[in-house]
Amino acid sequence: MLAAVEAFGFNPPDEPLAFESRLADDQGWTLGYALAVAEEYRRFLVLTQAAGQAVSPSPDVDEAWHLHLTRTAHYEAFCTAVFGRFLHHAPARAGEGAKHRDMYAATLEAYRAAFGAAAPAVTWPRPGQPLAHQAVTVPGWTVPWSLRRGNQLGLAVLLLAVVAGALLDRTGLLHPLQRIGPFAFLGGAAIVTLGLGWLGLRPGAPPARSTARDRLEPYEAAWFGGGAPRMAMTAIAALTERGLLLAPGKAADRGARPLIPVNRGVAPRCVHPAEIACLAAATDAGLRFTEACNALQPLAAETGQRLVAAGIAADTAALPRPRARALLGMLVLLVVEVARIVHALGTPHRVGLLVLLTLAGMGLAWTLARRPTRISARSERVLRPLRLAAGRHGQAPRAGQALAFGVALIGGTALAGDLRFAGLDQQLDATAAGWGLRQRKGAGPDDASGCSSSCGSSCGSSDAGSGGGSSCGSSCGSGCGGGGD
Repeated sequence: MLAAVEAFGFNPPDEPLAFESRLADDQGWTLGYALAVAEEYRRFLVLTQAAGQAVSPSPDVDEAWHLHLTRTAHYEAFCTAVFGRFLHHAPARAGEGAKHRDMYAATLEAYRAAFGAAAPAVTWPRPGQPLAHQAVTVPGWTVPWSLRRGNQLGLAVLLLAVVAGALLDRTGLLHPLQRIGPFAFLGGAAIVTLGLGWLGLRPGAPPARSTARDRLEPYEAAWFGGGAPRMAMTAIAALTERGLLLAPGKAADRGARPLIPVNRGVAPRCVHPAEIACLAAATDAGLRFTEACNALQPLAAETGQRLVAAGIAADTAALPRPRARALLGMLVLLVVEVARIVHALGTPHRVGLLVLLTLAGMGLAWTLARRPTRISARSERVLRPLRLAAGRHGQAPRAGQALAFGVALIGGTALAGDLRFAGLDQQLDATAAGWGLRQRKGAGPDDASGCSSSCGSSCGSSDAGSGGGSSCGSSCGSGCGGGGD
């Protein structure tokens, strides 16, 4: 029955992972965790028929059931084809909490009996166990689009401080501040500079600890490893392993790299949108790596947006709010200091120490204005064990997800020495470096990886029934029963 559920599937052939992507977007999960929940939802569907009693899903599995129910046409066809009847969703009624807690505990026992192992605690929390906490995105100040590239925000802050300080001195608005003695002013300005530096650069609240839902699939790990180029490398390796692409063989040290041949004699079998995008970029002559990277730019942007929403990746388009406030305070202080320096020009007053303090303040403002990196402390905790596993098995023959994770995390090196990919490791690493260099020289405001946090598109399915909702509650033993009726 599980094989029948998996064979029918939730996604059309031309939209792999549309169900899981929509589930991840709706719940603020990574695609890796949504895939795990979808797998447990399939097992729950089997339990509704095999347990011999009413069963209750876990809260996260229940969310997958809700999403499936909103796709009314597909859900009805699925139930009819696989079960021969419509599987109803029965929300809990008021006062039935104890009943559904017992039903949920019985469901966990039925799971063990049906599948020969305990239900994974990540997606099936034990009765009475608190739910895994959801990530809370730290609010920040969204940097204007025109100031996101390079160090433009820092340059704008310094230029504004100099111009505003000079103009305000000419207007005389800051002349009352000139009455403060030089040592008193220097002492006060130094204290304020140190305070703003502490406010903007301190770790602040402890970074969100990793949660049970922090699970990445290979292409999300590839996004961290290098954005669109690394995702293209991962897709090409997966397609080559399945025979849809052919290894190009060793290339000469100099000259153009050969195109990656496409095996037209094999029926396309893509299990990820990245693989579809790569094959769509291929021509009859073969696949050019740069074209694969360009084709994966939109998907890389969507992946980055999803990881930011899940709280694992940092939003490179926003400054954390404490840093933004410290930067604003530093701008005001620099305006006052510049105005005092301009006012002292042509007078016998010495401003050497003030100039040094102002330069130090400009350096601090420059530091505060830097774009955050995409890898946060939390994402580093998620990636570290994956990198260690990829490094340990880097030279061993691998297949499937192990191979995909290896390429995602350590690049073409994961293919070295494997005759199935003769020449592919050499070509991917060389062309990825060249593609990244060209992007840095002439690309748009985002980094060369193609990770644009402002992309608002969704990977979800577009079928007509996908916009509905459900009122079923979600405590442990969520109060939703299935089967047995």
